[in-house]
Amino acid sequence: MSSPVRKITIQGMLLQFPFWFGCCTYFSFIVATLVDYGWGDGQAAGAITAMAVISMLIQPVYGYICDRFMSEKQLTVLLLMLAAVSFFGMPFSLGSGSRTLIWLNMTGIAVTAVQVGGLIDAWIVGLKQEHPSINYGIIRGTGSLSYALSAQLAGVITITFGHDARLWLGAVSFVMAAVVAINFRAARVVRTEATVFKDERRITDEKKGSHLRKKEKKSPGTLGGLEAVKRVFSSKQYNLLLAVSFFLLLGNFAMTTLLQLVIPEMGGTAAQIGTAVAVMAGSEVPLMLLVAFILKKIGFQRLLLFCSLAYVIRMFVTASATTVDGLIYAQLFQGITYAILLPLAINYLSQIIDESVRATAVTIYTAVTVSLSAIMANLITSSLLTGGISAQSILPLFALLTTCGLFLTLYGNVRKIW
Repeated sequence: MSSPVRKITIQGMLLQFPFWFGCCTYFSFIVATLVDYGWGDGQAAGAITAMAVISMLIQPVYGYICDRFMSEKQLTVLLLMLAAVSFFGMPFSLGSGSRTLIWLNMTGIAVTAVQVGGLIDAWIVGLKQEHPSINYGIIRGTGSLSYALSAQLAGVITITFGHDARLWLGAVSFVMAAVVAINFRAARVVRTEATVFKDERRITDEKKGSHLRKKEKKSPGTLGGLEAVKRVFSSKQYNLLLAVSFFLLLGNFAMTTLLQLVIPEMGGTAAQIGTAVAVMAGSEVPLMLLVAFILKKIGFQRLLLFCSLAYVIRMFVTASATTVDGLIYAQLFQGITYAILLPLAINYLSQIIDESVRATAVTIYTAVTVSLSAIMANLITSSLLTGGISAQSILPLFALLTTCGLFLTLYGNVRKIW
């Protein structure tokens, strides 16, 4: 490992650790928190859906801003500081009993903290395009380890000191992440120079005998938002990876929400919710560290197929669990599903996307695979919960939906799209 790559890896790990530690204090407990403050199960799931809609709409905008006007580093630092303010304010909003204030605070988190993960990924993709030997799995694996530690600690803190203390801990973590981000090197920025034809006059290149058209370059930064999006979606590989990831993560996000409801339904506690999340995140670490090595041995197609099949098995195993312990043990499957899919996708994106639309491509990927899948998962979940169906009874439906991701993976392999 060269000196620049080693430095980037260490800085990336130091950034991921406090960021994901802070995220866990909110995302893994927000449904249970709202229910504790008097919201119904369906209302809590509906609130998460609304926040996911806001997040999905804003993510591509942030991506375009990074591609055209500012670096991922600059925007990440700004959003982390604003996220810390929202986290500090959340306990006061909850304590006031005003749902308007709670909605405003949640919206603040949706447009700040929720966005940072995708921006960091775009940042790392940019650095990986400069230094292909960077191992994203090692960097992101540190975040998973942090999430696991945070989940276990946050569950204990919630029982001992309440939701307020947990959220304040998250705010401090974001401030620490911002400090690290300020000292982390920015990725190279490539501004596309759009071209127009000055005239249609053909110029003959006598040497090669070919016909060329005279071009006149515009100034950097003239690539419009719609043009950037079209360029992103012009790749068949990108579109198919987007669809596969959407269906696989649909079940993943439904399960994240439902676990916070199913465990209490089975007589479990906040500490056991924390344990389930800790097992889930902790199991990611080994495979994230090894994905780059495994990818070289068996290739993208086979590894994605294995991951897709594991997702389907995981969902059916979770749906069939009848005890809290069974649900907790089922989360070990995270180590051969999400832990493979995320670094595999980031590695593949770094190879196929145009540097000039790097942030747009990664944030669109995040918007669809994280926000849109979360929207659909929570929309379906909240509708069924409102209709009187128990959280545990909803899991088999998402197990079936996850199989769509497996079929799309098989389609890509058979048609040799990858």
